[in-house]
Formats: sequence, structure tokens, C-alpha cells
Amino acid sequence: MALAALVPVLAALGAGSAPRVASAGTRAASRAATLAPRALGDLLTYDYDNGRSADDPADARIRGLSSSPVWNDDALDGAVYGEPLVDGTTVYVATENDSIYAISAASGKVLWHLHVGTAVNTSVVDSAPTVGGGCGDIDSLGITGTPVIDPGRNVLFTAEETETSGLDTWQGIRHWLVAVSLTTHRELWRRDIDPPNANSPDSYYIPAEQQRPAVTLANGHLYVPFGGLDGDCGQYHGYLVAVAESGAGPIESYQVPTLREGAIWETDGTLVSPQGDLYVATGNGSSRSTGHFDEGDAVVELSPSLQRLGVWAPSNWVQLNDDDWDLGSAGPIEVPGTTLLFVAGKPAWPATELFGIKNGSFGYLMSEGRLEGIGRGAYTGRVCSGGGDFGADASDVLGSGSAKRVVIYAACGSGTEALQVNTAARTFRRLWSSSSANGSPIVAGGIVWALAWNSAGLYGMDPSTGRVLLERATEPLDHFVAPAAGDDMLFVPTTGGVEAFRALG
Repeated sequence: MALAALVPVLAALGAGSAPRVASAGTRAASRAATLAPRALGDLLTYDYDNGRSADDPADARIRGLSSSPVWNDDALDGAVYGEPLVDGTTVYVATENDSIYAISAASGKVLWHLHVGTAVNTSVVDSAPTVGGGCGDIDSLGITGTPVIDPGRNVLFTAEETETSGLDTWQGIRHWLVAVSLTTHRELWRRDIDPPNANSPDSYYIPAEQQRPAVTLANGHLYVPFGGLDGDCGQYHGYLVAVAESGAGPIESYQVPTLREGAIWETDGTLVSPQGDLYVATGNGSSRSTGHFDEGDAVVELSPSLQRLGVWAPSNWVQLNDDDWDLGSAGPIEVPGTTLLFVAGKPAWPATELFGIKNGSFGYLMSEGRLEGIGRGAYTGRVCSGGGDFGADASDVLGSGSAKRVVIYAACGSGTEALQVNTAARTFRRLWSSSSANGSPIVAGGIVWALAWNSAGLYGMDPSTGRVLLERATEPLDHFVAPAAGDDMLFVPTTGGVEAFRALG
């Protein structure tokens, strides 16, 4: 089908199969929304800001690292999948055993910790209808996504998977949003955040849903995305839910209008524009027909109240659905100094394979507030010479004046890749690639940092050339983890806890 013929498919989204498009009045209200404040230099939300830049704005230039970790808390009660948060001189991490730890950044001493739930064993998940055995890649399941801190209220918010009290069966599995006071170290409130119509073959089963992305605080609300288990097992849908920061009031939700699948699973969570609108990317949907676009493998723009404002998908979205090439394996990020968004995922090029793995992927540039439908209004270019883009990307501005360069750092399966963006022409090209580290990058102290999650290493790369400047072995790591920088330290989440390297100026 020609691209022009595909565009009307958007209008074919049936009533009841997707939320209505917001009116002009709703969009105007979105523009007036304000985002939560953030203390300069602290890492209070995934990748420093709601534009997901992963660019630390305050730490001093880093010229070296301690030769080994200055401390290593490798005996916490579970693995850490989320990015460590840094608030002043304290590091906060959450574990897969449903615990939150506050740790001294300087010494590694555990200042306090709070157990907020009962982690779910994979065998219990596997016992649920439609799920079956051998699903998922995290055991046990507790807190997977990165929490968020509101510095004004001094409260940390986290999403957890847990067994409800007195139950040890799939029927007892729930997802909760928990608010914890950083002053009293006590739980303030908790809310069940599973979307409506759960545990039904016509909707979804809670055990088949997985909460992997970061929690986002914006517009006075907490936004929590949901995807599925590794392997796309069971009856599930991609969802985004919203709860008022106070914990009161109704739970709002947006369901990706698929029969199943359509996960929202990128680790960086929801991108929030300066106007308060929300952007998420989805994984493969279930539709195999160009006549039924189900928002699988798409970028979706939502209002603060989760009404759909716009959607974009590549013209080959049906093939992406067929081949499990999730566009949403890495979330959209803002291009610095512009109104452009960048997103890349697993969508592959060319058609050849190497050992069963597609030999590269595509990335896309599009305009905030102007998602133009299927195959329209976006620049397409090659990204990730081997494998797809997984986890979260980063951005940076190098130099100034006529020498200024805007760069995106992509978390390719084959290693970190830098893309130079021509903001005037709305294009990009590969600047460099490094096979050293394949984790989600950050920029701190004038260096691009990323973890090699498959070989357990921390790498610091020159932002202009990709040359490895610093390299340290780490404890074993989990998939798609990102380091954190703050208080003149580099923090690494591990399968046993967190370890820290001292930055040397």
C-alpha cells in the first residue's frame, strides 16, 4: 500500500478502541502545565530531566576515576535495575525485593532502608492464565523502574510489583504506587495502579504486565507505563496510568489500542515536553493488517490527562509488528535547543541477518506537537550498525557558536553510537561508534559514560571521538542499566546492589 493510502488508516481507529483525540481546548490547557522543579546537579528523575537528556548540568569536569570502587554495597536485598538517584549527598536505589535504600554517597553506609512489599516469584507469575512457563527475565519481580523524587515535598515515589497480604498465588499479584517521606523514612501512602478490567481473557492478566520504565513526575501527576514480560507472554496491553501526586482522586489510564501487546517498556519512562504534553513509544502490536493500525511500533503524544493528541509510526509498522522489532525498545528524547524528538529502537536494516540478528536499525526525527501519522513528517536515518537501540539514549551540545554540534548518543546493542544532528536540515549522521559499552549512556563531567551490561564494565568516552578515556571493571550488571553521576561520584547499579567510583578532577 502506498504511503498516501496509509494515512487515512488513522481515522479507522474504531470508537471505543482508542481514546478520543483531545480538543483544541484540552491542548491549550496542556500548554499551561508546569513541570516539577529539580535541584541543579541532583539526579532526581531518570536521566536528570523530563526531556530525558541524560546530561548532568552541574558536576565538575572529570579527568580520572578511582582505580577501584571506593565502596561497594553488594549485599542489598535484591538486584537494582533502575538508575540510582542522587539528592545532595545521598544516593537512593530500589531493589527487586521491593525495598528502598538511602546510602551515603561518600562512604556507602546504608543510612536507612524501607521494605514496601513482597516481591513476586516468577513461578507464581507463570501460573497465571495465558502466561505459561519460562516467561520473563527478572526473578523475583519487585521494583524494576527508576523512582522519582519531588524535592519540594521531600518525597520519593516508586512503582512496585507485589503479592497482596495473605496470598501467594497469581490472583494476589498487584502493582502499587508508593510514596515515601525522605524526612521520616516512612510510607506516606500507596495506591493500586493496575488499569481497569484486569484478570480477564478479554482484557489482560496482571501477572502478564511488567512495570519496567521510570516513574515520571509532571503536571502534578505521577505517570507510570506498563509493558509485558520478556517473550511477550500472556494476555497484556501497553498502558500509561496517571495518579495525582497527592495520591488522591481517580486513576487515569491510556491503553494502547491493540488486541494484545503494544508494550511501553523503554527504561526512561515518559518524556514530557516543556508544554506538559507526554510522549511514549510502543513495542510491537498484534495487528497484521494495514487496514487496522493499532498503535504498535509508534510514538504517541498524550495530554496531561492522557487523551491522545497525535501519533506517528513508520510506514513499515506491519512488518515491525510481525518481526517483534519494537520501536519502543528505547524511548524518545528531546534534541537540545529544538522542538525535535529523536527515537530509535529495533527496526532493522538491511534485510540481511547475521547469526539471526538484524544487521542495524533506523532512527527518526520528528516535531513535538506535530506527529503526522503513518510514514509522514519524520526524517529516517541509519542508527546502530549492529543490533537495535535498547534502554535510553542521551544528548549533548559540543562547542559553541559556529562550531556548535548537537549530538545524540544511542544505546546500541553493538555499543554506544554518536549521531550529529543538523537541526536546520532536520537530519543526522553517524559521528562515531564504540563497541565498548552497550548500556544506556549519560553525559557527566565532560565525558560520555555507559555500562557494558553483558561484560560488566564502566566506560568513559570522549564525546567528540568515542575514544575510551577511562575503563573500570564492575560487579555483574542487569539489562539496560544506566550509571548515575553526582556529588563527585559515579554510581553503578548491580545485580547485588550499587557500587561507587570517585571522580577525580
